[in-house]
Amino acid sequence: MTFITNYAKRFWNEEEGVTIVEMVIIVAVILILIIPTLASLGEAEDAKLKELEEKISK
Repeated sequence: MTFITNYAKRFWNEEEGVTIVEMVIIVAVILILIIPTLASLGEAEDAKLKELEEKISK
């Protein structure tokens, strides 16, 4: 039981682990915001390319 208590105290006070978790959360939030944005930009690009294709073919 003492080993578990000591490990828990060390984990709670260790700042490197918290920093890693914070970085993972930041990267996850950035990816959650970027992926849908890139998908919508891709759709907009497809629409513009189709519009140009129609204009060129006339």
